[in-house]
Amino acid sequence: MRDWHAFVQERLGSLHGVQREREQITSELAGHLEEHYEALQAKGLGEEEAFAQTCARAGDWEEMRRGIASATQEGTVQDRIRQIWIPSLVTLVSSGAVLSLLIWTGARPIISHPGEPRGVILYVPWLLLLPLIGAVAGYLSRRAQATGWRAYVAGLFPALAMGLVMMLIFPFAFVINPQVAPQFKFISLMAMIVSWVIVPGIALCTGVVLQSLWKSGTPTGH
Repeated sequence: MRDWHAFVQERLGSLHGVQREREQITSELAGHLEEHYEALQAKGLGEEEAFAQTCARAGDWEEMRRGIASATQEGTVQDRIRQIWIPSLVTLVSSGAVLSLLIWTGARPIISHPGEPRGVILYVPWLLLLPLIGAVAGYLSRRAQATGWRAYVAGLFPALAMGLVMMLIFPFAFVINPQVAPQFKFISLMAMIVSWVIVPGIALCTGVVLQSLWKSGTPTGH
């Protein structure tokens, strides 16, 4: 009996860029070729003739490899868009809109040190709503079949984006306005990171975690 799995595996090679899907693709192709081979034998063809026609049906293996790699990579890009970028955009817009609305309505933040150097700034109503926004992002990401870190990137995106901005600010903060003592600049920057990256990130991550726990605890239908 021919080992169609080994046959397909040998001809497909390494399938660069799609190693995670290689076994599934190999199994599906092997199963399809085996069914065709057995159907030809059932019609009365000899083993060698059935094998030759089955190989001819497979076509150009090099072209098949390129097609599989192209289709899989396209699917990967689409998965990233659905699992990461769309939920991330929803999270970023939602968190920004809520904060803008609170500022517009005159909500006052809690400031640990109103003078110089600037202290930590906390918009408490905004922080209380961030877990809900993080949970929505986690839900959208996981609904698109995201696993592992992708749901957390989507949920934490506003904090991650702000963290990137802070990293870009750091090098220039000690050059601009040299009259300000470096230690005051450093304290102010640390306060900004706590205010707009660490605390919001914890709130958003809490929402993603709670959504994951709620999903895992929800009974599936039959």
